[in-house]
Amino acid sequence: MAAAPPWRLAAGLIGAAALAATAACTESGGDASEATADPEVVDAAGLLEMANESVRLSKELDAAESRVIAECLEAQGFDVHDQRELGQNEPYEVASLVDAYPTAEFLPEADIAAEWGFGWWAQTAEMFDSEETQDYYAEAYPDPFADQPVFDNSEFESLPDDERRAWSVAYQGEEATAALEYTGEPSEEEASSEDGSLDFGDGETPSAPKPGGCQLEMITAIYGEPKQVEIDLDGGYLVWEWRPEQPEIEYESIEAEFAGRMADAEAGFLSCIDEAGYPGWEFDEGGRLAMNDYSAMLYTGEPFDPGAPPGEEPPVDTSPPAPDLPDDVPDDFEGKRAYEVDMAVAFAACGDDTGYREAATSAYDAVVAEQYAAIEVETYAWQDQIRDYTVKAQELIAG
Repeated sequence: MAAAPPWRLAAGLIGAAALAATAACTESGGDASEATADPEVVDAAGLLEMANESVRLSKELDAAESRVIAECLEAQGFDVHDQRELGQNEPYEVASLVDAYPTAEFLPEADIAAEWGFGWWAQTAEMFDSEETQDYYAEAYPDPFADQPVFDNSEFESLPDDERRAWSVAYQGEEATAALEYTGEPSEEEASSEDGSLDFGDGETPSAPKPGGCQLEMITAIYGEPKQVEIDLDGGYLVWEWRPEQPEIEYESIEAEFAGRMADAEAGFLSCIDEAGYPGWEFDEGGRLAMNDYSAMLYTGEPFDPGAPPGEEPPVDTSPPAPDLPDDVPDDFEGKRAYEVDMAVAFAACGDDTGYREAATSAYDAVVAEQYAAIEVETYAWQDQIRDYTVKAQELIAG
């Protein structure tokens, strides 16, 4: 129920001081402003350069792949291309290694809290499609890619349906094109099981269609044959891959390490919001609060339902439960929203007054940077591979 942005946040630039410190409370438990130096020195600026170089190299290879595919299509007489597939944006730069902080959902900035609360109201049926909701998202979660140019795809879109389909088949093959046209309705060969899920009949793991057409020609010319890889999606799903996999940081390890470093600072924050009239809150093992449950109870009167795939049980939640709503919570929408705003203002003030916000930002920056440092060697090796494949693609283009 708690509001979530339709894009991922791009946080501010990591400072060297922020990466060299983690949070600690005083013995009184009320102030998290004192910091303890991290024994491991992390080159934040170098890691950020590494991350941006990965983006640049990936975009450069994307563009080279598209040029190889375009030449293949044009040799078959297809001169107008779908820019959604072959159009390429310029490389962008990220300003931080951190996409979003785990505190964002319960610790808005003071000015945002005073005007918009936590943003829970924006997810209600009354306000979901409203202009005010769009204004809230634009202010609280500015889109870091808003300045990216929008491709003009009008020439391709103006082609007759049969010509656009013929282009798609030439681009990626009949199987992939047919998959894009799939309506979701079972065919005569597909039966629906009793629980409503799709029965594939042969018991095999479902798979994305294999690339075909000029896309497959590009893949085999640069990388060799594509390989099927199983991902954990609704019980397993096979996808096709051809590029070497980019090293990734371990987000679960980040949350656990962050929560461990913040244990003392959390006590001061919880004490503050208790005194402000919001008792009973507990952090979970990832350093988060049960805001989804609380917001759902406030606006719908029902617990938050995360849902589950057909035929599967929802995951068991072992996190500390959200506190009960006060008996005097208003019944009307505007009253509920006013309660939300007051609560958000109190949480934001406690985050600032106890030093919890600054400490949490510093600790999370440090933990994320350490994770990037742990994959630094593998990332540079991957970048070398991407450079080699780009050279190979450019040689194909040059003929």
